[in-house]
Amino acid sequence: MTNEDDFRLRAKSRKTSSRAVEVSVPANYKGFHQGVRAALVRGQAVSGRRTLMKPATPRTGRFNARGRGRAALERGIGPKQGWRVHRATGDRYRVRRAIVKVRVVKLRNAKSSVSRGHLAYLQREGAGVERTEGVDGSAELTPTRGQLYGPEDGVEIDGRDFVARSQESFDGRGDPHQFRIMISPEDGAELARVNSDGTPNLKETTRALMTQMEEDLGTRLDWVAVDHFDTAHPHTHIIARGVTHDGKGLNIAGEYISRGIRGRLEEELTRELGWKSELAIQQEMKREVDAMRVTTADRLIEKGIEKLNNTIDLRAGSAASTFPADSPMNRHILIGRMKHLEKMGLAQSKYEGLWRVEKDVFKTLGQIEQREQLNRDIQAAMDRANIKRPVRLNDGRTDYDGNLSGRRVIGRVIAKTLGRDEGMNPDAKGGGKVRFIIDGTDGYVSTVETGMDTRAGEAAKVGSIIEVSPPNLRTVDRNIQALATGKDYHGKPRNGLVGNYAIATSGPDDWTDGSGSRSAAHMRAHSLRLATLAKAGVVQVASKDKDGDPNDWRVPEDFEERAIALDLKQGRASGVKLLSRQDLNAQLESPGATWLDRAQVNWGRGGLLGGISSKSSAFAKELDTAFQQRRTWLIERGYAELRQDEEKTSIIYKRGYLKALETEGFNVATEKLESMTGRAHVAAQSGRLIEGTVSQKYELPHGPHAMIETQRAFYLVPWESHHTQKWGKRVKGRVLSGGGIDWDAGRSRGIGR
Repeated sequence: MTNEDDFRLRAKSRKTSSRAVEVSVPANYKGFHQGVRAALVRGQAVSGRRTLMKPATPRTGRFNARGRGRAALERGIGPKQGWRVHRATGDRYRVRRAIVKVRVVKLRNAKSSVSRGHLAYLQREGAGVERTEGVDGSAELTPTRGQLYGPEDGVEIDGRDFVARSQESFDGRGDPHQFRIMISPEDGAELARVNSDGTPNLKETTRALMTQMEEDLGTRLDWVAVDHFDTAHPHTHIIARGVTHDGKGLNIAGEYISRGIRGRLEEELTRELGWKSELAIQQEMKREVDAMRVTTADRLIEKGIEKLNNTIDLRAGSAASTFPADSPMNRHILIGRMKHLEKMGLAQSKYEGLWRVEKDVFKTLGQIEQREQLNRDIQAAMDRANIKRPVRLNDGRTDYDGNLSGRRVIGRVIAKTLGRDEGMNPDAKGGGKVRFIIDGTDGYVSTVETGMDTRAGEAAKVGSIIEVSPPNLRTVDRNIQALATGKDYHGKPRNGLVGNYAIATSGPDDWTDGSGSRSAAHMRAHSLRLATLAKAGVVQVASKDKDGDPNDWRVPEDFEERAIALDLKQGRASGVKLLSRQDLNAQLESPGATWLDRAQVNWGRGGLLGGISSKSSAFAKELDTAFQQRRTWLIERGYAELRQDEEKTSIIYKRGYLKALETEGFNVATEKLESMTGRAHVAAQSGRLIEGTVSQKYELPHGPHAMIETQRAFYLVPWESHHTQKWGKRVKGRVLSGGGIDWDAGRSRGIGR
C-alpha cells in the first residue's frame, strides 16, 4: 500500500448530538468504507448503544422484550445459585427452589366468560382447606372450596368485582390481557402448615411476592389469588390484571416473566425458610425413591442417559460412568431409584450398576402421576356426593393413548375442576380445559374434558346433566366436507377444492326479510373457520384474489379426522353437550320448559336410555323416577293427559306444550327481573327496534338469554355469540317477522363500517 491508500477515522465528541463517525476515504474504497461502518454499528450494538440496525436487547419471542421489569433485572434478581459451604462445619447449602408458570391471556374481543369461568374453576370445591375442631378437640384440616384473597389480610374478596373492573376499563373495552401465574414451591407442604390463627403461610408468601413485583414493575397491581391443596404439591394460582395503577396497559418484559418472578419467589422462600442443607435434600431424595411420579432424581437420571443405546452407568469408578463426579445427589439414591424403575418394568438391569432405560420412561411416570391424582379427585367427588360406583379412568372420548371412544352416556356432574393443564395450556382456546366428573347412566363414575369457552364448559355446574358422545364434525365442517367431495355447478367433481362461490351458493336465501344477514353470517362463519383450519395446517390455501385474501382452499381426504383432532386439542370438540344446567330436583319444580319436558317423548319410547331394567345403574333408575314425576306434574297442569285403551294406558301430550312451558318460564323470569332491577320489561315484538346495553347473561330452563337494558326498561332476548363481543356495550337490532333478531340492522353500511 502507498500513502495514497491511507485513511483516517476520527470519532466526534460525545457532547455533540450526533453519534455518527466521520470517515475520510478515497472513492475507490467504498466497499471497504461500508465494511468499516458495519463493524462500527455491530460494535455499538454489542455495547448496548441504541442503533437503527439492531436492538440493544435481542427479542426473545416472549410476550414483550421491552416491558417493565428490565431495570430490576439489570440490578440483579434472585439469590446466587449453587452451593454455599459453611466455614466451620463444611456443610453445603443452597437456595430454596420453586416452579413458576406464567401465561398471558388476551381478553380484548374475547368471551367475557373467560375471566369469570377461570375464577370459578379456581374456587372449586375441595381445592382449599379450612381448620376445624375434631371429635377429640384437636385441630383438623378439612377440604373446602378454594378461598379467594388479595393484597390485604382480612379483607373479603369478591371475584365478581374483580371481573367487573376488568370489563369496565378502557372506556368499556375491557383489559387488553391478564397475567395468570402459578407458583409451586418445592417446600410447599412446609409452607402450607397452618398458623395459630388458621391462615396458611402460602398467603403470606404470595403477598410478599406480589409486593416485590410491584416495586420491580413500578406500579400497583390489581390481583387475586387462590391456594390449592388438592395435589401432592400445594401451589397458588394468581390472576393479575394487565393494567397499571393509572389505567394504562401493563407490559412486562419477557425476561422478567421467564426468570424474574421465579427469582423473586426463591428470594422470599429462602428468607422465610432459610438456606436448604445438603443433608435435608438427601433425606427428601430418599423419601422419593419409591414415588410413583417424576422426581428430582429422575431429572438427573434423564441427563445421564446415554442417548445412543439408552443406558445409564452408575458403577463407581467405571470409565463409561455417566454419573458426574460433582453431582449434588448421592449415587446410591440414584441406584435405589433405578431399582424401583426396574420393578415397575421401566428399566432393565444389564450389569450391577448398569441399566437400559425404556423409551419415554418419564412420560409414562407423568401419566401414572396424573392417573393417581385423578383417582384421588374422583374418590373425593364420590364422597361429597355420597355415592359408590365403579370408576372408569378416561375422559369418555379419548383414552390416555389417544384412541377415540364410541360410547354415549348421560351423566350428572358431581365435580367440576380444571383440566390436566390447570388452565395454563397456551394451545387451548379460552385459557384451557374443564374436567367434569360424572355419575353416568352406564353405571360408572368417569371423567370428560371440554374447553372452558364451550357451552358445557361455561354453564355446567355440579348437579347439571350432560351428554358424552363420540366427537363429530361441526356443522360448518360438515358443509366444507360436503362441498369438497361434491360437484360444482358444471357437474364436475371438485376433488377437494372449495371456493367462496361454492360456499355462498350453499348458504340460506334471505328472500323473507331481504336484509342478507343470514347469508352474511353463513359466509363469515365459513371464512373464520377456514382461516383457523389453514393456520393449523388442516387445509391449504389454493388461490388468492387481487387483494391477497384467500379465494379457494384445498381440503384433504382425511379432513374429518384432522378437524376433530384439532378440536380435541383446543378443547372445542363436540361430544360434550349440556342437556340441563338445572339438577333433577330443580327441574321437577321448574315452571319453564326443562330438559325432562323436552325428552319426555324419547324417554317414553325407550330411545333415550335404551330402556330401564333391574340391572340399570343407580343414576339411570333415578333418572327414570324423575321422568315419571315430571310426567305426573305435566298431567296435573293440563299439559298432558292419560288415555286408557283396552290393552294399555298411554299418555298424550298437548300440542305446543313445550312452547307454552317456555312462555310460562319466560314470564316468571321477567317478573323476577322487574322486581330486582326496578325496570319494566318490554316484549320483543315483530318489527320492534331493540336498542340498549348488554348487561348480563340470564339462564332460563330452556336456554340462555341476554338482558339488554335501557334507562327505564330492559329486553330479554335469546343469547347469541354477537352478545359476547358486545358485553357491556350498546347494541341495536330489529325483530324479524319470521322469528329471530337482525343485529346488523343498526350498523352503518357506509365506508366507515
